[in-house]
Amino acid sequence: MPERLRTNWRVQGPLLGFLLVTVVLAFVVFRYFLLTFTVAASVALMLSPLQGALSRRLGGRDGLAATLLMLGVMFVILVPILLYGALIFQQAVAFLDWLRPHLEAREWDRFWREVVPQRSPKLANWLRQIGWEAPPLTAGLARASEVANHYVQVLLTGVATVALDLVIFLMMLFFLLRDGDDLRESLRGISPFTRGQETELVEHLGNTIKAVLQAMIIVPFIQGVVAFVGFWVFGLPSPLLWAVMVVFAALIPILGSPLAWIPAALYFLVNGHLGLALGMTAYGVFVISMVDNIVKPIILRGSAQIHMMLGFLSIMGGLIAFGPKGLIVGPVVLSLVLSAYRIYRYDILRWREEEGMGATIMAGLPPPGVPIAEPVAAPEPAAVATADPRVASR
Repeated sequence: MPERLRTNWRVQGPLLGFLLVTVVLAFVVFRYFLLTFTVAASVALMLSPLQGALSRRLGGRDGLAATLLMLGVMFVILVPILLYGALIFQQAVAFLDWLRPHLEAREWDRFWREVVPQRSPKLANWLRQIGWEAPPLTAGLARASEVANHYVQVLLTGVATVALDLVIFLMMLFFLLRDGDDLRESLRGISPFTRGQETELVEHLGNTIKAVLQAMIIVPFIQGVVAFVGFWVFGLPSPLLWAVMVVFAALIPILGSPLAWIPAALYFLVNGHLGLALGMTAYGVFVISMVDNIVKPIILRGSAQIHMMLGFLSIMGGLIAFGPKGLIVGPVVLSLVLSAYRIYRYDILRWREEEGMGATIMAGLPPPGVPIAEPVAAPEPAAVATADPRVASR
């Protein structure tokens, strides 16, 4: 190893080792927030033009502009959740009010012997065929209490986790909006990309995030319209109200529209309309829910120039791998992969081709230090002798 390289390694080796250790420790500390940071950075990138315009209108107060945008995002997130939560709470209270009179032993027995056959004779016949008997009231209530207690604990844990994630997301969003330009400039010094490559990467990523957010807003309304048509055709009471429930439910990742059309199918089943219940279930699975899987890839293809199949797989894979955050993380990862492919294809390969052409040209030149010989001029054509009659006469 040359002395210079050996000296540089003695100096830089410990520094690189220390840097590697700190990077690993930082990953261990911050790994739980990487997905939340990815979502916050994606939303901040989408809102950065609005942040700049709002900051200029407010006299350069970046903090105030970031606060207003953060509150707007919080409003957009919380309103559907609170409205749907209030609706579920009202329905739960109504269900408990209906259930309370049936919890007496006499009413419990009458419910299974008279109410169920009267409301849903096909269900009663099916239960009779499989030999199912109504459980004793005490055992049934004990089992129901255990199940309810378990799900209440799971629900409370989930609500606390979601609330903490939301607070962290909003904090990250605020600081990324306020200090995003400074952070971008500080990272530009160590970026391996050229200015043109950075611009292409940011533009494609911004278009992808924009398409995802558009899909999150447009798709629920389309599902609501499709659901209204189905509810009206199947004869569900108050189809418009149920359709509004579908719109709000579709805003919730992973769970989505089934939160609304499954209760609609159960309504038909409880009232003894088994055919309508099966039809409503099929319509919900193959029509209402499929809108989400078809329209979102189309929007990604139109806005971000992403193939429909890749867009669909990025959304589904993101949801499976990362949960609700994968709705944004999946397309973002796909956007980064496609941007890296474009940079490799149009920049690196072209640079290699240009280097190859230069090597081909240089191959015809002599080695350094050898003078290039002057080109030898072509001999002029010999003069053609002509007979001069005056010379011949002499």
